[in-house]
Formats: sequence, C-alpha cells, structure tokens
Amino acid sequence: SDPQRAVAEIRDVEQIARTSLDELRAAVAGYRADGIPNELAHARDVLTSAGLRVDCDAQDDVRLAPAQESVLALAIREAVTNVVRHARASAVRLRLACTGNACRFEIQDDGVGGSATEGLGLSGMRERVESHGGSLERTTGQGTRLVVTLPLAPGAAR
Repeated sequence: SDPQRAVAEIRDVEQIARTSLDELRAAVAGYRADGIPNELAHARDVLTSAGLRVDCDAQDDVRLAPAQESVLALAIREAVTNVVRHARASAVRLRLACTGNACRFEIQDDGVGGSATEGLGLSGMRERVESHGGSLERTTGQGTRLVVTLPLAPGAAR
C-alpha cells in the first residue's frame, strides 16, 4: 500500500544482508578484533546512534588470547545487533570484567524481551563461546540479559 516505504525497507534489508555477509567473511577469514576496548567503543557508538542510553562499565586492561578475543568481539557485535534490531529498548547496560580465571561480558536491555527460541545469531554465538570452554546465559522477561563467560589462561587477567 506504500511503495516508497517498501523500497526503503528493502534497501535496509539489503544493507543489513551486506553487512552481515561482510562480518561473516571476516570471521571465516580469521577475523581478529582491534581489541576489546575498541569493540566496546564501537558498540557504544552503534547503540547511541540508535537512540539508546548506554551505561558501560568495562575493565580497560582485558587481555585475551587472539581466538578468545575474536569470539568475544563477535559476541559483542551480535548482542548489540540484536538489541538494535529486536529489543525496542531505550537503555542498555554493558559490563566487562576479567577476574581470577574468567572473563565475563554482560549486556542487558530494558526492551520487550526475547522469544523462547534462539535464532541463528544466538545459537552461533553460543556454539563459538562453548567451543572455547565458555558459556552463554540468556534471560528474558522485562528486557533481555546475555552473559558470556570465557575461561582465561593463568595470568591472563589483571
């Protein structure tokens, strides 16, 4: 009933598909993040640009093995993408801390909550995290909360 709107929506879908394909190609090619602090800065920019209030509390000296850094960076990107696309949230809280033998990333939004089933993005995230000995916990209800925990090699965290 609104051809102009339909064209705009198709262009948005096309752009999302291109971006997703680029990210997938980077992952398959051995993508390594520019560092978790830069990944979090990018996440804050994306969330703020989408009109959300962002509260970020992140440890500055996170040191992960390259493979774990990639897994965590992709998890952060996927989680942020999910908030922007699906949550209908107004605020998001990001937390990152490495203590003892684990690194823990948490993202929580105040949106509508997620569905009971996991989509491909979340299931892929879970598989990547678990393949590195970590875990992914998801709770929904009033908003969605994801917690990614990755084990650290001895002496990796400060």
